Amino acid sequence: MLRDLEEVLLPFYGVPEERWPTYLEAARNSRRKGWWESYGSETLPDWFSLFVGLEQGASRIRTYEAQLVPGLLQTSDYANALLRRSTMERSEHELETSARFRMSRQSIFDRKSPPRLWAVLDEAVLRRLVGSRETMRFQLERLANATHDPKITIQVVPFSTGAHPGMTGPFTMLGFPWEHDPGMVFLEYRSGALYLEEAHAIESHTVAFEHLCALALPPDESVSMIRTIAKEFSDDEH
Repeated sequence: MLRDLEEVLLPFYGVPEERWPTYLEAARNSRRKGWWESYGSETLPDWFSLFVGLEQGASRIRTYEAQLVPGLLQTSDYANALLRRSTMERSEHELETSARFRMSRQSIFDRKSPPRLWAVLDEAVLRRLVGSRETMRFQLERLANATHDPKITIQVVPFSTGAHPGMTGPFTMLGFPWEHDPGMVFLEYRSGALYLEEAHAIESHTVAFEHLCALALPPDESVSMIRTIAKEFSDDEH
């Protein structure tokens, strides 16, 4: 994996050469937990394999999502429902493998020193029906309960906010436990991703995330909103 990372993936995604040691160090540190290496490209394409390896070595994850629950917080039923709505034709085995991979990513929180996760979600994430109403209710309860972990913070940007900096699309920022490391920005699209290392890109997304946090409901009010909407899905079943 390290050879592929150095000779293929880092050059292909335009990561500046002076930053390669950071990525290679993250991959080395996470290699002890290289569970993802057993998955084939039909489940884990190269462009996402790089991100998963880096995610394993991150000490801080900040993410904004406009439509979907972040993968690190999805329930298995929610993940399955998403996969079955994919435009790709997959066998039952491939679907089960992909769902298992998504759940395995969450083992990052079982580390001795788990990362600090801060997720800002648009209200649409909570209200968009993915799977059944029961699936959504359990998913929202999972979100609310996740905040019992002091290293996980969730905020919701309500519809009443109107226009906001996140409307240009979702993004994730990874921070690493190395002195003077600025981190990186991950932007995913349908068939690939961008890895942004430039100082201006990191600064721009940092400012956008801080603005989103300021516009969003405070964490406690966000959890209350999540539980209220979860109850609405429960009430709709009767």
